[in-house]
Amino acid sequence: MAGLQQQSEELVELRLRLATVDQENEQLQIALEDVTRRLDAIAEESSALQAERRDLIADNAHLRHLLAQSQARFLEAQVSAGRDSQRPRTGLEGEISILNEELQVSLEELQVTAEELENANAALRVANETLERQVAERTANLDLAVAERDALIGRKDLLIREVDHRVKNSLQMVMSLLRIQARSAADAATRQALQTAVMRIQAIAQVHSMLHARNSAEGVAFHEYLDEICTFLGETLGVDGRRRRLEVEADAIEVPTDLAIPLALVTAELVTNAFRHAFGGETGSVRVCFRRSAGGGVELMVADDGCGLPADFDWSHGKGLGLQVVKAMAEQVGGRVDVARQDGTRFILKLPLP
Repeated sequence: MAGLQQQSEELVELRLRLATVDQENEQLQIALEDVTRRLDAIAEESSALQAERRDLIADNAHLRHLLAQSQARFLEAQVSAGRDSQRPRTGLEGEISILNEELQVSLEELQVTAEELENANAALRVANETLERQVAERTANLDLAVAERDALIGRKDLLIREVDHRVKNSLQMVMSLLRIQARSAADAATRQALQTAVMRIQAIAQVHSMLHARNSAEGVAFHEYLDEICTFLGETLGVDGRRRRLEVEADAIEVPTDLAIPLALVTAELVTNAFRHAFGGETGSVRVCFRRSAGGGVELMVADDGCGLPADFDWSHGKGLGLQVVKAMAEQVGGRVDVARQDGTRFILKLPLP
């Protein structure tokens, strides 16, 4: 009883830790969304400043072109005026004098235009300096926001890894308590029920162990998981490789975390049921297959070459806890379970990948 009480306390503490981590995760998610909005706003401002800078550069180039043209015309006018002053005067001296005066006016206007262009150039240089300063400030703000976002993502990943580690340790402690109780139980049915509970908890703990080892909370390499969990199930159920065999065939597929745990429980239940009920103490083998299906999803098959299910047995309405777990997990992940009774029994769980 003391062991059960301690187990209950550990589970309560685990739930509290998970609730705390969920709250922190929500806060981090809100902060991450705020940083993302700030990044988008800064990016838009930076784009607008870059467009303004390009326009100012184009205006500067146009003004420089006009200034060059004005200076060329000014020099040409000066040369023409010098030539006219060296020519001998004729009867048209009055008209030439008028033309010279008009030319002088034109030269003065060109000089004014040149000064205006120079002033515009100076204003453009000031605008360029201001724009470059603003771009530098926006870039610094953007770098700071990116650094804050990366820090938040790193903290979130660290918290998730810590949760997986604590969950794995807590589940290992619960399994140890159940094993102790199983060894001390006098009733065979009680020992078997406790042993089944240990296998179910191990199926979940193994997923968290792989998440912690891979430093990732996004998904699980389920083909690796099948090898590990089936090895554990074989050792627990007395698979010796001669009278009883357990074979695993799996494609290299990574599944999301929220899909890995239901698949783990289904695997543990079906393999356990097969070895306990399919052979009646005789020799036999169980085969576990995990592969891609034709429709783009995946399918998990657990097949045995035992005596098979009775013809009138409806597995979906079975009263056993194991089959109820299989049905509940299949519904949770949106999958469908088909049963074939030829040459033993085959359970095939088909489900789409998100």
